[in-house]
Amino acid sequence: MALAFLKKGNILQALSIREFRKLWIGQVVSQVGDGLATLAFIILINKFTNSSPLAISGITIALALPTLLFGLFSGVYVDRWNRKTVLIVSDAVRGLLLLVPLLVRDPSQIWIFYVVAFLQSVIGTFFEPAKNAIIPLIVDQDRLMVANAFSQTTKLLAQVVGTALAGVLVGMAGSGWPAFALDATSFFVSVIFCSLLIIPKAKSAEKGKGIGSVFRQLGEGMSFVRNSRTLLSVVITNTFTMLGLGAVIVLIIPFLTRDLGVNTTWIGIIQSLEVVGMVLGAVLVTALAARIPAQWIMMVGVLGMGIFIALGERTYQLSVLIYIILGVGISLTAAQAAAATLMQKLVPNEKRGRASSAIATVNSIANIFSMATAGVLGSLFGIRYVFFLAGVIIVIAGIVGIYLMAGEPNPTPVEED
Repeated sequence: MALAFLKKGNILQALSIREFRKLWIGQVVSQVGDGLATLAFIILINKFTNSSPLAISGITIALALPTLLFGLFSGVYVDRWNRKTVLIVSDAVRGLLLLVPLLVRDPSQIWIFYVVAFLQSVIGTFFEPAKNAIIPLIVDQDRLMVANAFSQTTKLLAQVVGTALAGVLVGMAGSGWPAFALDATSFFVSVIFCSLLIIPKAKSAEKGKGIGSVFRQLGEGMSFVRNSRTLLSVVITNTFTMLGLGAVIVLIIPFLTRDLGVNTTWIGIIQSLEVVGMVLGAVLVTALAARIPAQWIMMVGVLGMGIFIALGERTYQLSVLIYIILGVGISLTAAQAAAATLMQKLVPNEKRGRASSAIATVNSIANIFSMATAGVLGSLFGIRYVFFLAGVIIVIAGIVGIYLMAGEPNPTPVEED
């Protein structure tokens, strides 16, 4: 029975696609490096500033701000440029940038960390939509959702591994040079694999001249999303899901320590259960992808996520919370993989970068707003109330998404030129 399941819906089947395998190997290596560098930034800033919360929050802002400032516009250029070149140049530049923090020797130089983190994130606003636009060109539609689920899950796993390594390396070396050197190397490895990619030719957006053409093409991409009930439901559902998830991300640690009395030693282990849930979610998505349309997998995932988070309000035992965290991880993978698949299938290649960037930007705005207000709401009304409210918001988003998608139950994938 188990062997039959593996043949029918193996999560690793995406790796049987040679071009996807090249892209994935390069990315999983650099994602481990990203985890290394991000925690190294935080550890070293914490060390140089004597645990200043403001200084530490600054690095988070430096990483998040570029998506808000440049996300929409980077998608326009991703649709104009050769996307393989975007991948290669982006990783090469990021690899070189990660060598700069090696110059930091004392607290007066920590501004370098903020500049490098900001520039890294700026370049990422070009890389991510380019990668998302390439995947449907190298993966057949029958395996597209499997590839997305596998890619998203291994991305999180790689970052967890990188974060764990950062703590060990920085602790042993007493500095961040091993973490930054390894991260730089990881980007150069990714450059090698991206340069080996063979991507089928497809129609790209017109080059255009002047800032007016940029705004015009940006408007075209957003208009395309707005005029598709399915894509519009993806944007709306994702936005409100991020509003709920942001609050959970901020409040989960105080909930564990204050409400449930969990020892801080166990926090990392408990939070890693979400990764386990995401792996299980990827396996489930793989099994269901050929049987259930992506739009319904997405909405079931969103509804499940909202219900599990709302149940946190009535959770008083750690054993129960473990099941809730696993449920959130499973639901999150299903929702994200299906949303990415819908965008890739329904948006034509020449608009795919803009659509991907628009969705990422809106998600980022919602997530940052949620994280910014979560602490205030938690202090005023209690963490449990915020969990319940977050869950209700996500469930409502799922219901609205179902209503919108009901008008277009079987959207037709675009034909690639």
